[in-house]
Amino acid sequence: MPFTTTRRTALKVLAGAALTTLHVRPFAQTKYPARPVQFVVPFPAGGATDIIGRVVAQALSTELGQPFVVENKAGAAGMLGVGSVARAPADGYTLVLGNISTHAISPALQPSIPYDAATQFEPLGMTGRIANVLVVRPSLGVRSVAELIDHARTNPDKLSYGSSGAGGTPHMSAELFKLRTETRMAHIPYKGGGPMLTDLLGGHVDLAFGNMPEFLPHIREGSLVPLGVTSAQRSSDLPEVPTIAEAGVQDYEVTSWFGLFAPAGLPGAIRDQLAGAIAQSQRSEAVTRTFAERGVLVDPLVGADFADYVAAQRRFWADFIKQSGIQADA
Repeated sequence: MPFTTTRRTALKVLAGAALTTLHVRPFAQTKYPARPVQFVVPFPAGGATDIIGRVVAQALSTELGQPFVVENKAGAAGMLGVGSVARAPADGYTLVLGNISTHAISPALQPSIPYDAATQFEPLGMTGRIANVLVVRPSLGVRSVAELIDHARTNPDKLSYGSSGAGGTPHMSAELFKLRTETRMAHIPYKGGGPMLTDLLGGHVDLAFGNMPEFLPHIREGSLVPLGVTSAQRSSDLPEVPTIAEAGVQDYEVTSWFGLFAPAGLPGAIRDQLAGAIAQSQRSEAVTRTFAERGVLVDPLVGADFADYVAAQRRFWADFIKQSGIQADA
């Protein structure tokens, strides 16, 4: 009897182990991604973030063999869509295309934000950068950064600059310029880049900082005068225009960067796979050609290097916003 009971017990244990193995093996061998991935773009369709997002989503679909389905979740300057991803499962099937505003500026500028940019996300990789360009209306009679600085110092608070809204890189580019040059200019915020550009072209504001692709057609036709680009290097689209740092403004650089983020807690193997796919996609002809046509700079910064960059950007903008005293509704 003891022998029979022991044997039966052993057989039950072995059978249970076999069943467990049968259940676990298919799960362990499931390849990521095994189904479509939700790719959240937290801004409306048609803007720079959306355009970059769709190019990257298509490239990742090609790299990984599953659809990366773009879903525009706009609202609250991108914070609505980003917040929704912060609360999503950390399984690699919900990603968000964040940018300098959602993951570096807004956390320091906005009094209330529905996510913690530092702890609730896994930075995967940078997907592109866009330089801003400083332009003035032709009738202002200013043709260089030095002339603008001189004009602004001679006429404090008389010049006005437009922006697409408080907290965006056009606003931050102008405020950093004011701080570095010790000038005073009035900020005229608009609800989007379109209305601001209309007033700039109409001569209702004197100058603006804006994304290169948005201003290029007007620069080429002579309705806006470019004075400098905000990136560390000159733009291939405007090779004759100096960087603002080259023009004499020390410690000046701003680029609108975009990057892919997952909810925190993403398994390391999936994180590495996504980072590798982002790096590979940045080398593809389809991405490099499309980005070049739109003035987007390719920067294959992935994994820990991208995470370090994002953390450094959060520190920089938090310090700058505190130092300058900028308010969310400024």
